[in-house]
Amino acid sequence: MGKPMYNFGKNAKEKARQLKQTEKTQKRLAAKKQKADLANISDKESEIAESRPEQNIAKDAGGAHT
Repeated sequence: MGKPMYNFGKNAKEKARQLKQTEKTQKRLAAKKQKADLANISDKESEIAESRPEQNIAKDAGGAHT
């Protein structure tokens, strides 16, 4: 007798489903990493921006006394 046809194409579909699932996971993790990197960059920029006014105030105060 021949092979039963109820399994026909299921292996290919299952492999395609697993591939799609792993691609989605990789894409999601990459997006998470990018978001975290952007947050780190913005935190560093805000720290720099916060330190600059203090330096300007100190320079202005030094100039006002002379």
